[in-house]
This record gives sequence, structure tokens and C-alpha cells, in this order.
Amino acid sequence: MLQAILRLSKAPLSICAILLVLLAPSCKKADLQQEQEITISKERIEELRNSIAASTGAPLAEVEYKAAERSFSVSNDALITVQDAEARFPQSANVVGGSSGSQQRVYSYTVSRTNATNIVCYADATVPAEWLTALDQAIANWNATNSLVVMKRVTAITTTKPGKGKKPGTTTTTVPEHDVLITTMYNNTSNVIAQAYYPSYDGSAGHKVQINTYYNYLNASYKTFAITHELGHTIGFTHTNQTYGSLIPGTPETDPNSVMNSTVLPWNGFTSYDVIAVRTIYPK
Repeated sequence: MLQAILRLSKAPLSICAILLVLLAPSCKKADLQQEQEITISKERIEELRNSIAASTGAPLAEVEYKAAERSFSVSNDALITVQDAEARFPQSANVVGGSSGSQQRVYSYTVSRTNATNIVCYADATVPAEWLTALDQAIANWNATNSLVVMKRVTAITTTKPGKGKKPGTTTTTVPEHDVLITTMYNNTSNVIAQAYYPSYDGSAGHKVQINTYYNYLNASYKTFAITHELGHTIGFTHTNQTYGSLIPGTPETDPNSVMNSTVLPWNGFTSYDVIAVRTIYPK
């Protein structure tokens, strides 16, 4: 995954766009167990390192395999899972490096047309109320682009079964099926505001967004920008002001107010080129 960097005027802040990709659209224990069972040879690691370096434009020395995380680290700020790397590079091959420029860009995988019309987000209990408000606004932002993309947020379902006699009742909380889990990762002063996964090669949306609760102090407008940005990563948009990903036709060389820039700004709506980008990749 590629780490997305957001900056607040003078203080550098990061939004981490993670290219980690799992096989299923939602995070399930069985998926994680299956991933841990996969073995990979030293020779295959080197093949994948070379392919990743070529595709991202990073020096080979900056592509490192991290066995504990089952992922490759690129320049210390991007992560690509073994599963994603194997899917993208099934055999050793010559891969053309990234191109230059700063137009709106899109990742190798996007959400399938069927999945794009019903992207279900679920925020767990660790997400503070102020970020839930930002999440709801971010979902509304993407739904207003008049593109194929339709998102919604679901909440946990709580049911109470009354007790019998002296036996107390029971309360059960059920997490509904979802495509994108919104959760928190840590509370510290690192420059990472949030992280998001890019879409999977199976056409599902990036399965998780993680928020650094240290930045709860950001005002509502900045939070909205940040979460809108992260949801953009889950449907495949990379950074407008960086060189990773394919250029999107019809967008300019520079778009300093784009929501997919790596600098966090007060939310002031999508730029006209942001809208062109999403309608180009996800036309109705």
C-alpha cells in the first residue's frame, strides 16, 4: 500500500493510503488466518521486490519484505501485502515504472461496477463521535458526485432477550455485513492522520480505514476532508500531487485543491477535476 501524506499548512500530517489487499471485501478472522498460512520462498520474495520496485519507481534497496506483517514496505511509508503482490505480479516480468506529473491518478485495481453501487461502511465502537460525523459527510460527498459510486453506513444491531424468572436477560450486538471497516489504530503524535486500503484485485473496495485519534483536535472541516480523502483511496484514487498510479484523462497537470492531494485542507467541496476523475472511472 502507498502511504498518503496530508499536511496541515506548517505541521506535517499524514494520511496513509494503504495498498494492502485481502481476498474478501470485509475483514474476517478466517481471511486473516488464511493469509498467515501462506508460505513464500526467498527466491519469490526477490522476484516480487524487483517487480514492486519497477512498478512504483522506488529504488530496490527501499523495498523491504516484512515477514511479521506479511507485506512489502516501500520507502518506509507504503505497504503491499503478499497476496496483493502475488496477484499483481503472478510471474517475474518486466514492469514499466511510474510516470511523472501530478494529474488525478487511479490505482491498478478499481471497484467493480456491481460493487461500486453499494459500498457499505461500518464504524466500530472505537471511532469517536466527531469522526462519525465526518464519515457521514464524506459518504454524502461521494454520493453527490453523480457517478456510479454509492456508499452508505450501517450500524451494529443490538437485540435484548428478556430473562425468565430470576434468570437475567441477555443483550447481543451483531455487526452487519460491510465492505469497509472504519476503526482506530493508535493515539500518538506521528504524522499519520489515517490509513486506508486500496481496492482488491477481486473488485471489492479497500476493506479498512484507520484513524489516529491523536488528531481528534482537528476541526470538523479538516476531518471531513481527511475521511473523504480516505474513502477516495478505498475506491482506487491515488494522490493527485504524486506520481503513483495511472493518469486519468481530462484532468490537469496540477489541481492544488483536489481532495486527493496529500495536503489536508478545510473541506470546500470537490474540485471540478475531482468530479471529472470519479465520473471517468465510475461512469453511470
